[in-house]
Amino acid sequence: MPGVVLYPFKAWLPAPIYWPYRFLRAATTGFCFAAFWSGAVLLCWLWLPLTRLWRGSRSERMRRVHRTVRRGFGLFHAVMHVLRLYHRVSPVKTLRPADSPVVFVANHPTLCDVTSICSLFPNIVAVARPSFAANPLLGALVRGCGFVPTGAHVIRDCEERLRMGFDVLVFPEGTRSPRGGSLHPFHRGAFELAARARVPIVLLKLTCVPPVLSKGLPIWKMSDRMAVLTVEPIDVIHPAAAGLDSRALCRAVEQRYRDMFGHPAAAAAAVAASEP
Repeated sequence: MPGVVLYPFKAWLPAPIYWPYRFLRAATTGFCFAAFWSGAVLLCWLWLPLTRLWRGSRSERMRRVHRTVRRGFGLFHAVMHVLRLYHRVSPVKTLRPADSPVVFVANHPTLCDVTSICSLFPNIVAVARPSFAANPLLGALVRGCGFVPTGAHVIRDCEERLRMGFDVLVFPEGTRSPRGGSLHPFHRGAFELAARARVPIVLLKLTCVPPVLSKGLPIWKMSDRMAVLTVEPIDVIHPAAAGLDSRALCRAVEQRYRDMFGHPAAAAAAVAASEP
């Protein structure tokens, strides 16, 4: 975020104090992420096989695993908060406008956006990179908790999650936003999903101050002060009422985000890149 200094303490703390402080923050950040991934592997190989022994439908088993994963996300963020590294907040207690499932669309400023949103609010699954679902150590857990890998059947699988009662979180940029608050061109998958499933789209605005864990910034380069991610719903769109097809709606929402973050209109090349 322009104008926000990542390392303000460097200007006034003596070097013999500041650099050990920086080392401590880098080390604790590394510890948190190492513990996170180690815990995920343990869940996948020790807990997940046990859940398959319990009776229930596929949806019930998925919800059981999802609740466990959500608690793990919450523990990860609690430790990050206690260590004054990273915290996530929201001005609202629920993101759903009603009791029916929705598609969440959001910008993607940090590495912890998914864990932040899914730990703050229940029954949310995210569209994940195929590499996670194919990972031999973690793939079964990613699929077991309901997350959907991108691919040829992503729309079909997301529709199934919506029918199960899950909300689906999609970052239409497809990756983390560029450093400095800019945006990548949007892809239209989330808008096509909402139109086919006939569910609302909830637009989320994510801001992280100071900006850490962003694209191209190593995880150990945490700011001197605790970073705070704010998750804020800004609008609800009903695709049928919008009167636009998924391509036009995608372009309109992308431009809205660009205006909101103070970036110029999308170039023609960027618009073309957002098409399948």
